[in-house]
Amino acid sequence: MNYEIIILTPIFAVLIGTIVFIILKKRKRSAKSIYKLIDDLEKKYIY
Repeated sequence: MNYEIIILTPIFAVLIGTIVFIILKKRKRSAKSIYKLIDDLEKKYIY
């Protein structure tokens, strides 16, 4: 039982870290795409 906990805890920690990293990367991309969209709309309708 103790060996299972010792082996599984780091695996879960790595999985959670990877998931958080992927979510943060996706958010950065979506923020960039939103800024680009706003920029394009400004150029189209204001200038």
